[in-house]
Amino acid sequence: MNRLSPKRGRPVDPAKRAAILETARELFFEHGYGVGLETIAARAGVSRQTIYNLFESKDDLFAAIVQESSSQITAALAELTPESTPRDVLTALGVGFLSKILSNRAVQFQRLLIGSAASFPTLGPTFYANGPGRGLARLAAYLDRETGAKRLAVSDPVLAAEQFFGMLMGHRSMRRTLRIDGEMPAEEIRRRVDAAVGAFLRAYGV
Repeated sequence: MNRLSPKRGRPVDPAKRAAILETARELFFEHGYGVGLETIAARAGVSRQTIYNLFESKDDLFAAIVQESSSQITAALAELTPESTPRDVLTALGVGFLSKILSNRAVQFQRLLIGSAASFPTLGPTFYANGPGRGLARLAAYLDRETGAKRLAVSDPVLAAEQFFGMLMGHRSMRRTLRIDGEMPAEEIRRRVDAAVGAFLRAYGV
C-alpha cells in the first residue's frame, strides 16, 4: 500500500489536531476501527498528508484519542496542591473515573473494542497501554510519592493501584457492557467512591 510519510519539524496546529481527534473519535464510534484515514481526513476537512504530519499511523491517532481520555480521567493526579490529602485526591480521582468509565459513551467504546479486537490485533494493546495502563502507572506513581512523604504506607504501588480501581469498578462495568444496568446516578457514584477510598485508606493509611 502506498503510505504517506509523516513530516518532521512542522509546527503543530492545535486546532487542526483537535479537529482530527474529534472527527476520528466520532467515526470510530459510528463505523468501528476499520474506518480509513481517507474518510477521517475528508470529514475533518484536511488532507491525508495532514493527518500523517501529526500522527504516524491510525494506531498512533487512536492512541492519542485514548491518551486524551486517560488524562481527563486522571486529572486529579495532575492538579495537586500542598493541601491535597490522599483522601481528597483519591475521591476526586474515583468520581472522575467512574463518571467517565460508566458513561454511555465509554460503554459504547468498550463494546467497540471487544467487537474489533480480533480483527485488529494491535487495537487492544494500544488501548491498554495508552488508557488503563497509563492511568494505573500514574496512580502507582502518586501512591509511591505519598508513601515517601509518609502520608501513605504502600509497599507495592502497582498492586495497590489495581486494588483501588478494582474496588471502584466492582461488577458495574461488566453489567453496563452487558446491557444489564443503565447509567449510575451521581449519588451512587459518590457512595461507591467513598466506600472504596475508606477501605483503601484503612489498608494503606498512616
